Amino acid sequence: MDLTEKEIALGMGLAIAVGGLVGVERERKAQTDKKGSFGGIRTFPLIGLFGGLAGLMAQGFGVLGLAVPFAALALLLVSAYWKQPRSSESPSLGLTSEVAALLVFALGSLPFVDAVPLEFYDRLVLSAALGAVVMAALAMREPLHAVAQKMSGEDLFATVRFALLAAVMLPLLPDQTWDMFDALNPRKIGTVIVMIAAISFVGYVAVRILGQKRGIGVTAAFGGLASSTAVTLTFSDRAKQQPELARMCSFAIVLACTIMLPRLATMIALMHAPLVAHTAPVLGSMLAGCTVGALVLWRVAERKGETRAITREQTATEEKRLNNPFSLKQAFKLGAAYAIIRLAAAAAKHFFSDAGLYAAAALAGLTDVDAITISVTRMYSHDDIGSDVAALSIAIAVLSNTFVKAGIAFFIGGKRVGRFVGLVLLPSAALGILAALLT
Repeated sequence: MDLTEKEIALGMGLAIAVGGLVGVERERKAQTDKKGSFGGIRTFPLIGLFGGLAGLMAQGFGVLGLAVPFAALALLLVSAYWKQPRSSESPSLGLTSEVAALLVFALGSLPFVDAVPLEFYDRLVLSAALGAVVMAALAMREPLHAVAQKMSGEDLFATVRFALLAAVMLPLLPDQTWDMFDALNPRKIGTVIVMIAAISFVGYVAVRILGQKRGIGVTAAFGGLASSTAVTLTFSDRAKQQPELARMCSFAIVLACTIMLPRLATMIALMHAPLVAHTAPVLGSMLAGCTVGALVLWRVAERKGETRAITREQTATEEKRLNNPFSLKQAFKLGAAYAIIRLAAAAAKHFFSDAGLYAAAALAGLTDVDAITISVTRMYSHDDIGSDVAALSIAIAVLSNTFVKAGIAFFIGGKRVGRFVGLVLLPSAALGILAALLT
């Protein structure tokens, strides 16, 4: 492939830039740890430039033009590694900088390697994106180590099992419908399970990493991604044990339920993006009502001194009660629930028209909102229902689920918590119903 002067300049500039970013991080790390390093702000840009030149050499000399410079760099890195001083406190050294140097070389050469089945500018973008990933992995050393330290054996094995389920078993599921309503498709059910659990896992990991440092707000917010019902149960029980924290526990419950709404919007966008615009007034009005209510609860609790009463150690207790969503048991339960609700919603729509779907949404919302939301989204994507029916069905499911959470807060947390939660969540859900009827 013949490259223009502009393309060569862009490729070389990117190679130097990627090396510079990595070099800045490596030099800062060396200064912070007060330990020597083989390379920094000058060495890594040169390695990137070396990779770019090797990529250009591969244009004329083939694979040897790239392999020989790479081998020379690898030999240099091995020599530098063995010559670094050891001490009794640190008898072994890490290989992070050496691996980073090899990656900088590879990314510098990537735009010029024709063997990669992409156009030049696509390879340029790929190199820049991967360079950002390398930079982030190096800069986020402490958070990444925190993840490893806080991950229990149960978390690790559950995550591995679910990853195998998603990567191995999901592609093997048959992509065909098994019922008269065109509702039960194993491949689509499996895809939904993976998607919902992945969103939940983001919240679970965030709670494990940030919760103990940031307190109740982070625990409730990210816990809402994992399970707003679990957060409701947790803080209702907390309010029962410590009635003086009723407002703060109510705030946590409302915040978790608030986060549930963007979660639903995300799932709708992933399943069928055109429906997002039609459900935006419903979810947006609910979100606005819940947000205002959460802010009011927080300000009142702050004036009453409740925000200072919850300690870091107390908040950490709640985090442990959120189960890892990447467990096989939870995955199969979720799949069964989704399949049942999907079939029930389709049957109700078939036999009882829109009224049947609304009834199914109300019943489904008593236990979970995710499954009925995805079911309705699927029905809309297949032109089985209109956007107005889809939006109203989701609003009804959220209202039904809101009654359940308000009931949990009332019967477990007590009258005060139930009143605080109900005064925020129920009017917010009613706003969603009104928005669905008016749009």
